[in-house]
Amino acid sequence: IPVFNWDVARLARSLLAEIAAEHLGDQTEIIIADDCSTAADLRAANKALFGAPPAAAVRYLELERNLGRAAIRNFLVAQSSGKFLLFLDADVAPDNGDFLRQYLEYARADSCDVVCGGISYAQRILTGRSYDFYVYMSSRAALHPAAIRNRLPWRWIFTSNIMIRRRAFEATEFDARFTDYGYEDIEWGIRLARRFQILHVDNPVSHLGLLDRHSLLEKMRVSIPNYHLLAMLHPEEFAQTRVAPFVRVLRWLPQNGAAPPPGLV
Repeated sequence: IPVFNWDVARLARSLLAEIAAEHLGDQTEIIIADDCSTAADLRAANKALFGAPPAAAVRYLELERNLGRAAIRNFLVAQSSGKFLLFLDADVAPDNGDFLRQYLEYARADSCDVVCGGISYAQRILTGRSYDFYVYMSSRAALHPAAIRNRLPWRWIFTSNIMIRRRAFEATEFDARFTDYGYEDIEWGIRLARRFQILHVDNPVSHLGLLDRHSLLEKMRVSIPNYHLLAMLHPEEFAQTRVAPFVRVLRWLPQNGAAPPPGLV
């Protein structure tokens, strides 16, 4: 679990409660790494929580410099020992009481290299109307049942909730060039799908870290370089994304005095 400026207590307590109730302590390890958070109060709260006896099952690490969204996950894997690795974002909460047990069953079956549980907005801690736009946009882009996600497995890879075989990860690490917001997971999914079996299941987590409209639009602006990098690295797959038709149109906007070719608008 990588953390940056977020109180991870809710997620950690949920996981620890299931581990205790289901006696999963000998089958799981929880590793949390703070990626040099700038919010001193949140950083102190997380450090205090995991220094207490109830969190003895948690390894809590603090980094002295920010690695970024991709490299921090590579770092976390290097700290782990499991045959299967479960990545969770800090700002999520499992929707099911048997969340970890479901993943452990797939791990024991040993039939898939990657298992993706999906995301939801069943739980919300930020309920103001200013966050409804974020939920609406995210719901259209990401909230699909496993039956739909399995039609194009790489497209619905979200690092907020995914389990992967260690051997598969070590052969396909995150591309550390994706440092700012966005699309390091899709790029990773493209490379995974070329070599490994991906299964989407319905074992979701709720995304809690909502943004207001202004913040969301700013995130979208910041993500443009990563979109460009994704398009350059994987043009064939990029052509299948929802944004690709808009990119083709934008290339023909009046900055060069030309009109878009027929069929693009």
